[in-house]
Amino acid sequence: MLHINTPEETISATPEKVYQVLSTFFERQIEGVPGLTDWVSEPNGCRFKVQDHVQCRLTLVEQVPNSHVVYRAEVDTPHVTATAAFDIAPSGSNSVLKGKMDADVPFFLQPMIKGAVNQFMGTAMQFLKKAIENY
Repeated sequence: MLHINTPEETISATPEKVYQVLSTFFERQIEGVPGLTDWVSEPNGCRFKVQDHVQCRLTLVEQVPNSHVVYRAEVDTPHVTATAAFDIAPSGSNSVLKGKMDADVPFFLQPMIKGAVNQFMGTAMQFLKKAIENY
């Protein structure tokens, strides 16, 4: 199992707003993410392509209002299953968001993809921060 933890991001929004965006973002087309195409909203999730060839499906699997959201991610080629969990905490008039990804990746592949997955999670956190603050 590959484990990735993101640094905490302070977001200029209440925990309620952060939770609302995280728990419903799949309902609308996501714009401005380089390499992301063919977005399709589904009940409790979405699917899309990354770099026009890797199909990914996200499904909302757990939510605790204003504090925790978990998605299951499935990638078709190579077949990888992961969970992406986001914890939300109040911080004055702002919120702190922390992300964690656990991916079912064979041990021998982890060194080859850990950097890319870590970079992806960092980019995702920056995108989420911007999307939430501009929502």
